[in-house]
Amino acid sequence: MRSLFIRPGVIEGFSGPMASGKSEYLLKRVDPLRWISGARYIGFKPKLDSREEHCRSGRNFVEWIYVSEKEPEKILEYVGVEHDIVLIEEIQFFNKAIVEVVLELQRRMKNVVFAGLDSDFRGEPFGEMKELMFRANELTKLYAICPVCGDKAYYTQRLANGEPAHYDSPIISVDGSVDNERYEPRCFRHHSVPGKRVV
Repeated sequence: MRSLFIRPGVIEGFSGPMASGKSEYLLKRVDPLRWISGARYIGFKPKLDSREEHCRSGRNFVEWIYVSEKEPEKILEYVGVEHDIVLIEEIQFFNKAIVEVVLELQRRMKNVVFAGLDSDFRGEPFGEMKELMFRANELTKLYAICPVCGDKAYYTQRLANGEPAHYDSPIISVDGSVDNERYEPRCFRHHSVPGKRVV
């Protein structure tokens, strides 16, 4: 039964906009291991993600280890020979060293499962997600529902005081406390980024 859920050396990814169910899919992927004797998994999140009390993935059976987004290599210090699956949540926040961390885990024959936003509020690749998605052996791209029209939403909209955030705004504002910011999933028609340069 272990072989059905544990796949050594395989990198799996879940990506999409906010509210697309990335965390739920990641947890569903590892859930069967709770009932398999001897199966071991370990999960990591960036310290930058301070939304634990609001995040659905926070109230579950994974005891997340928080690692500085600037030092993803610390993940390797926690992963032992006994761990079958390595989960990495909100992977887009980690710096570029996360790619080598994932590849090293693959070389160690770990089954790596990650979840993250594929694009930032500008509609551009978020951090190292472009490379991570390329490296994934299996990738599931998810979508949410646009609250404006009800169509499939593939983008994340940042709103500052109710208006679309300008292109030159900082990429990361995790807790939404700056300038009354909040985030919504949006379809292409209703995703707006003032100041974005057309290529």
